[in-house]
Amino acid sequence: MKLLSEAVMEEKGEVPKATTKECLIDIRIDAHIPEDYIDSLPQRLSIYKRIADIRNDEDASDVLDELIDRFGEPPSGVEGLIKVALLRNMASNLGIYEIGQNNNSLLLYVDKVDMNKVAVLVKAMRGRILVSTGPKPYITVKKSSGQSPLDALKEALDLLYQAKVEEEK
Repeated sequence: MKLLSEAVMEEKGEVPKATTKECLIDIRIDAHIPEDYIDSLPQRLSIYKRIADIRNDEDASDVLDELIDRFGEPPSGVEGLIKVALLRNMASNLGIYEIGQNNNSLLLYVDKVDMNKVAVLVKAMRGRILVSTGPKPYITVKKSSGQSPLDALKEALDLLYQAKVEEEK
């Protein structure tokens, strides 16, 4: 759909909007819609699409309300999926194009490491941040003891977002 939209804009002589790279998240969490929650495959696929389109807290709240109205209280896997969608969008807006997990660490892949933003992470998350500036640069965020991958990711993204806001002032 995105490619088609860009092709139509180009055909009309318009310049396609610069879009941010989608962020791929590959971490070990329960994030799915169980068949016993939504048994119809077409409905499940439709809800997956709705969740993938979540861009902010308001979108997430709307989807959650719809799920509760239509199917009852969602299981933890569905809530995890909604959280991942929110964090994925936040990461994309911060220039993070991939997030992976290696044991107790999250790897945040970026095109270019911004050391000013990394300094904010290092200060707030003492001893939990490492940086690799090789051919595929990334920031390693170590989880705190007992912290879930999603909570560690949210903590790091919130700090990076605050640093971005401060930088833009």
